[in-house]
Amino acid sequence: MQLSSDSFYQAVQNLENHPESIRVKKLIFCICKKNWQNDLNVLNALSLETLVKELITKQETVEQLTLSLYKLVKTLNRPKVYAVVAKAIVEQLAPIYREMNQETEVVNVETAPEETQVSDAAFLLEQAVRNLKSHPETARIHKLIYAITKNSWENDLNRIQDYGLKKLILESLEIYPNYNSLKKAFIQLVNNINKKNLYLAISKIILNQISGLYDTLQQEEDTAPQQGSHSYSTQIIQVNPNVNYGNLQTSSTSSFETSVIDISSEQMVTELKQVQPPPPPPAPPKTYDIFEIRLEIMQYTNPLRAKILLFSLLFHPWDRSGQDWSTLRSYSLDDLLEQLIQSGRPISVIESKLYQMAKSLSDPDSDLQAASTLVEAIKPFV
Repeated sequence: MQLSSDSFYQAVQNLENHPESIRVKKLIFCICKKNWQNDLNVLNALSLETLVKELITKQETVEQLTLSLYKLVKTLNRPKVYAVVAKAIVEQLAPIYREMNQETEVVNVETAPEETQVSDAAFLLEQAVRNLKSHPETARIHKLIYAITKNSWENDLNRIQDYGLKKLILESLEIYPNYNSLKKAFIQLVNNINKKNLYLAISKIILNQISGLYDTLQQEEDTAPQQGSHSYSTQIIQVNPNVNYGNLQTSSTSSFETSVIDISSEQMVTELKQVQPPPPPPAPPKTYDIFEIRLEIMQYTNPLRAKILLFSLLFHPWDRSGQDWSTLRSYSLDDLLEQLIQSGRPISVIESKLYQMAKSLSDPDSDLQAASTLVEAIKPFV
């Protein structure tokens, strides 16, 4: 493959000088190596120039590159941030692809749809499993996916992990044939358990990871020959014959014994806190720039103090436990602010609860000031 030295090295230089150059390299590395890498030593072992050459070799058109980046970004914990980075990569490399198309006669090679789609689905599945296993809230993630799949709540994490997260995800895709049905099932489940807001946030993390699989399976369905309907289970099993997905045979009786609480049982329904499903949050009345809001908050208060207050309001009162610190680190200030603004809560409720939370923390005076700063910063947008 002939690459124009001028356009190629200019693109590499621009990406190296990009403000998000580390994330640029992570995305390109993952597309090339089919493996997400956070270790800077591993990333730095390969130059960006080498990775870009490999990327262009493997992604033969700008359309293919765009689609691969889009699917990868949807599996990540911060898709909005990485979507901007992915766009920058495409913008920088697009001129190289245009020059290649002008200099090379394009030969259309018909590829069996299942070959590319199988690779995409298998990669997305492995990526989702890896991300969910490494998330700070992986224990609760396992429990939620198990409950949504088995219609029962299991507190023994060892049993759930022995069953396998990958197998649970595959079964959930079989039980809930489209994304909306899975989302609705999560809402119904979360409304019946304690720490509703915390588990709602965790369910969104799961949905974000799984949504790309639904997109891929829908593409398979759309492009498959019309020979009758196919269940998701069949499509999933065909994802990759070389990947061991475990035993997908499910029996009518649970493979686990006792200590499983049936969510649908009458006793469980009466014991759990019953809350009506919330109405869909209204669209924000005004557009907002989350960067500007964060900047205003950081001018007047400690950002960590602001994060703790937002965490206490969105999830549960801060208790300084190791688990709370771990969960807090998985959210940026932007994430928490955006979740609060889009929650649809009136400013009077937000203000009242923030002040209540501030009074209960270890430094009430400073925390009340932080609460006041938060209220003033978000008031125009809720």
